[in-house]
Amino acid sequence: MPLHRLYHLPYFKQITLFSPLNKNINYMSTITMQHSEAAKVKAIKFNGYKIDLSTNLKGKPVARLYKLLTAGKNKGEYKLIQGYYFGSDERRIEWVKEQMNNIKNRIEDKLKTSAAKKDAISLHTFKAGDCLYQSWGYEQTNIDFFEIIEVLPKSVIIRPVSQIVVSEGGFMCENVKPNKGDYTGEAVTRPIKAWFWNKGDEKPNFSVSNGRHSLSLYTYGDKGVYQSHYA
Repeated sequence: MPLHRLYHLPYFKQITLFSPLNKNINYMSTITMQHSEAAKVKAIKFNGYKIDLSTNLKGKPVARLYKLLTAGKNKGEYKLIQGYYFGSDERRIEWVKEQMNNIKNRIEDKLKTSAAKKDAISLHTFKAGDCLYQSWGYEQTNIDFFEIIEVLPKSVIIRPVSQIVVSEGGFMCENVKPNKGDYTGEAVTRPIKAWFWNKGDEKPNFSVSNGRHSLSLYTYGDKGVYQSHYA
């Protein structure tokens, strides 16, 4: 039975039937779908999501999936993700079960990945004297270099260093490398981050968080990295 996406949402009065679920509750056991009066809504809430169940003006069963916003000016409100009407209550039940199971699996995967990242941090190979760099910019490529002064259990102390131009790459661009020991600012502490390229990867990758940017280990020697500018 095909799904029919909703483009025009009829007016309805909301009735909340369930409070938020926790991980100890069987998701499937919370689904109770009985025929309800038109223009009324049943709501299933669970882990930051909500599914509204209603009937449209033609008597078709309807389901709408919302996500609770946790940041921004609309924080605390629910955002509509998708909505459909169905040919039967049975098909709607199947769809709701699929959505709840998919969300449950995503949450579990996210928790597992987060735990794996935390465990992997201790495997990093950063050491004092290593140089890090960040690449950033809009319509130009800026390069900043840092030297690791000290390694802590889950973070590093770094200081910014100047750069050396190793080769001219053309009009207003060049390759640069770190000028180790030539400090241009004060030392700061930054957290180490572990991440995986793909789901299921066993070997983690590491970087250092630096505000909006991420610092990578500099491994290019005298070759340098590309930088461009307008002045």
